[in-house]
Amino acid sequence: MAIQESFLRCTACDQEAEHVVVYAGRFVSEIQCSGCGAVTRLDVSEDYLPDLRQRISSKPRRLARRLRRDPGELATSLPQRTLSKPLRMAEEFRTVWRSRRNG
Repeated sequence: MAIQESFLRCTACDQEAEHVVVYAGRFVSEIQCSGCGAVTRLDVSEDYLPDLRQRISSKPRRLARRLRRDPGELATSLPQRTLSKPLRMAEEFRTVWRSRRNG
């Protein structure tokens, strides 16, 4: 799950304002207007699971590419990323589930 800020026109208040954009994997699942607080949730559940399968199946290839490109960086970041991955995936699943229930 990733969170970014963008300057967008709000569909609720029709003002240009900062918005917090939440991604589940590669998909925008939630947009919140920082001006009026309106939240738009997008149901990404149909597209998410096939994308997750693709991300999992391509992971060994991506790790091998990173290992060739910068073995030192991979060796130092892999232990921490391995430990934090279950928490990051749980948060991503929660985001998809929330968008599905309230989409």
